[in-house]
Amino acid sequence: MRISTSWSQQTAVNSMLDQQSRLLQTQLQLSTGKKLLTPSDDPAAAVRIIDLNQNIKQTEQYQSNITTARSRLTMEDGVLQGATEILQRIHELGIQGLSGTNSPNARIATATEMDELNKQLMGLANTKNSNGEYMFSGFKSTTLPFSKDATNPGAYGYAGDTNSRPIQIDAARQVTDGDPGSSVFGIPTGSSPAIVPSPGSISNVFEAIDKFTTDLKANTPNSASLDDISKALDKVTLTRSSVGARLNALDNQESINSDANLNTKTALSAAEDLDYAEAISRFSQQTASLQAAQQTFTQVKKLSLFNYL
Repeated sequence: MRISTSWSQQTAVNSMLDQQSRLLQTQLQLSTGKKLLTPSDDPAAAVRIIDLNQNIKQTEQYQSNITTARSRLTMEDGVLQGATEILQRIHELGIQGLSGTNSPNARIATATEMDELNKQLMGLANTKNSNGEYMFSGFKSTTLPFSKDATNPGAYGYAGDTNSRPIQIDAARQVTDGDPGSSVFGIPTGSSPAIVPSPGSISNVFEAIDKFTTDLKANTPNSASLDDISKALDKVTLTRSSVGARLNALDNQESINSDANLNTKTALSAAEDLDYAEAISRFSQQTASLQAAQQTFTQVKKLSLFNYL
């Protein structure tokens, strides 16, 4: 079979072009630090890399959610701590007010202080978070939750709802980032014709305090009202305990997510990161091979019978 000079030269050129292509591939890998430059280089590995990147982004979102939830719950814990201290002081004053040694004027003075503390307590119940949302309004976060009802003496109103907002902190785990005011401070009576319950059965803390101070000013304090205040204090304390448990859950989940993210990034690195030592060695070999092929082609190209005629 006769082999033409043009075919021989074209074969050599194709070989050099192929080596140049492989060399360029290695150069691109070295410049990007990645094994795969296109999905077609290794489709199965490319799919795995996409999945790993998605897992990392999802976990990072969970971590961001944890940070948000922690901020809100920490603020709520501070508000509940203040509410607890106020209610403890109100309870102390209530015990003093029930003492038979008090004069009517002394009871009025005690009731006046309790009224002021009740206003402070309602101010805490109407606290806004860092986003300007009312902390205890449930989903109706732009609505003032608690207010004194001007049409129904001794009654208060709640304009929020009973919902609490769950935040995803893991694929299968949620934590609520707050509590509705009705579950923390009790459900109030509302406007007329609703009737404020009798002492001993008042569930709303503001109404319980208001009823106690009203009777105290009339020099007819009722210990049942103090029991209502005690129950309200227990409810606030229980809510604060729940907030603390959720904060602990966030800390634990954050640690779990951090470990999972580290493992995922390690797997991603193994799947896509370039082994520089191997790539540099391969680059040197490919460069030497290409140079040798080019030199050989130059020498072979000079071979011709015409040179000897």
